[in-house]
Amino acid sequence: MLLMRVAYQRALLPVLVLLVTPGVTVAQQAVGDLYATDASVKGSVMLAGSGTSVLSGSSIHAGAQAATLKLERGGNVLVCPGTKLAVTASQSGRELMFSLNSGNLELNYPLGASADTLLTPDLRLLMPGPGTVHLAMQVTPQGDTCVQSLPWNTAATVVSESLGDATYQVKPDEVVVFKRGHLSEAVRTKQNCGCPLSPPVHVAKAPPPPPALESKPAQPTPQAAEPLLTPSPQEHVAVEAPFVFRASDPSPDLTEIVATLKLENNKVLQLEPAVLPPPTTKGGASQTSETAVKQKHSFFSRVGAFLATMFH
Repeated sequence: MLLMRVAYQRALLPVLVLLVTPGVTVAQQAVGDLYATDASVKGSVMLAGSGTSVLSGSSIHAGAQAATLKLERGGNVLVCPGTKLAVTASQSGRELMFSLNSGNLELNYPLGASADTLLTPDLRLLMPGPGTVHLAMQVTPQGDTCVQSLPWNTAATVVSESLGDATYQVKPDEVVVFKRGHLSEAVRTKQNCGCPLSPPVHVAKAPPPPPALESKPAQPTPQAAEPLLTPSPQEHVAVEAPFVFRASDPSPDLTEIVATLKLENNKVLQLEPAVLPPPTTKGGASQTSETAVKQKHSFFSRVGAFLATMFH
């Protein structure tokens, strides 16, 4: 008997020395990486490149937004807004134990040949593997506990009271509420036990504006046609044409030229001759003047006689 006690003390001594010796720590098991915008962690953490690595024995308190704990062994745990969850891992890391006082959470991960446990103030949930754990949980401050087996949950969920021996197995696709944490007050329901759904955003719909009236192109206002200006039979058309005469030029025969003019009795033809003096020459000025006077009288006599025959 004495030998057994001595052997036991020798075996226990290294463990006690390890626990009380300063500077010696026991490596903690990493549970997973936390992804959140406003969550806080109480306990041991390590900063990682992709997020915050949560160690065994830590608690996560989600803020206004949900926090996601990505497990090292695969899968994830969704901690709903305002919920505080404690996580502890076994030394091998194959088993996890969750502790939830109040709030909501969702479990979604594969489970091997081991068993996880979830504790509430009144109940204990055992989730043995192998299988897939896909559960939603809700615990109110009054102790009402809601357990929801989501569609692809294949792991058996056995619920028992902390101070009793009775058990209740949640069936697939079943939602059960345990009033005040008692199995005897289990009630089936269809409520959602996971994270509260975001309230729908109501957008005020204004009535569509009336269709715009098609604007027709403005029709041009008819304008009064401008009257055609046609000369009346009483109007006279006057034609002005300069007529140049040089006394030194030979007298032209205007019979054919004047005969081609088509004149009417109501039209007046005005001819204004311009007479240029003959060039002065030496010795023959008097003769040239006389010749010019004769030609001038002869020319105008013929023009006058021709016009007289046309207008009379």
